[in-house]
Amino acid sequence: MKKVLTYKGAVMTWETDSNRHMNVMYYVNKFEHAGRSFNLDLGLHEIINQQDTGIVVLEQKLNYYQEVFEDDLLYVESSLVDIGNKAYTILHEMYNAKNKELVSTMRIILTLFDKTERKALVFPKALKERLLGEI
Repeated sequence: MKKVLTYKGAVMTWETDSNRHMNVMYYVNKFEHAGRSFNLDLGLHEIINQQDTGIVVLEQKLNYYQEVFEDDLLYVESSLVDIGNKAYTILHEMYNAKNKELVSTMRIILTLFDKTERKALVFPKALKERLLGEI
């Protein structure tokens, strides 16, 4: 799947730490916003809007390449990397909007989740086939 713009925003003063750069928890927060947007783009909103179905994170890996500071404008592009029977992998890439430099990435593995049974769900066949065609 091609990259999709999933987040745009600025580094706020309260998101910086004693080193004067954006604190790690706000990278995660911005990637979380991007992920919610991307799940909508993937068509998962229909599944997760069901009362007992959600999405949970199985694994995430963050890489930091450049510092970002107060008032820096950022954007995230997201792409679907892989989809299996129960899990799927997304790559989020965060850029500094001013110079277009890659500042951070997050590779995240997620699964559909039955909130009542507390277990992973198998991807609906039609959705999986559609998404596989876009990788």
